[in-house]
Amino acid sequence: MTEQGTLRLLALFLLTMPLLTACALVRNPAPLSILAPAVDVQPRSDQERVDWSLQIQRPMADAMRDSDRVLVRRSASRLQVYAGAAWLDSVPEMLQSKLVRVFADSGAFTGVSRAGGMRTRYSLASEIRHFEAIDDGGPDLVIEVVMQFNLVHQRSARPVATGTLAQRQRVDGKSIDALVGGFEQALEALLDELIDWVLAESRAFETRAADIEPGSRRWRRED
Repeated sequence: MTEQGTLRLLALFLLTMPLLTACALVRNPAPLSILAPAVDVQPRSDQERVDWSLQIQRPMADAMRDSDRVLVRRSASRLQVYAGAAWLDSVPEMLQSKLVRVFADSGAFTGVSRAGGMRTRYSLASEIRHFEAIDDGGPDLVIEVVMQFNLVHQRSARPVATGTLAQRQRVDGKSIDALVGGFEQALEALLDELIDWVLAESRAFETRAADIEPGSRRWRRED
């Protein structure tokens, strides 16, 4: 073979090598489990019902939690990503969808929507403080969900209440199934508590408003 032919073969090999590598990567992708926790809060027979609608804002979060990464806390100052798994959506988007559906399914409100979806009396804003599994070196994981909530009277923009709700669930083992089950239990408990909190705080707010003389410059009830 001539020197020119050898150079041509070498050039052809260099051109095809990236393609062969890419094909190998496509044939053997790293396995990834997409996690979509099912949250089902059943309406209670004694559930209070109100004649107003509620708007659910997209939860705020820091950069680590405003993503689809599944986080594991190894220590107070160290977060890692749970390998081979991701949430169906970013955590704030996923939680907003859960909040809207659970509040609507509760039957306690005349309407529930995302921000801008309808005219509502109250708005619920929130911030995600913790949404992660805790690995303390033992055989099991602990699921931690902590969120701060702010209830606002829409038309007057008056703050109604601020509160922080937290749930921790220990699960058996460190498998994906155990992890998802723990998040489902924590979210169901937290959202069930949240519905009662919204109803109680709005009721207290309207009682305070009714106690002030209608038409007063200090206060006027507006829907």
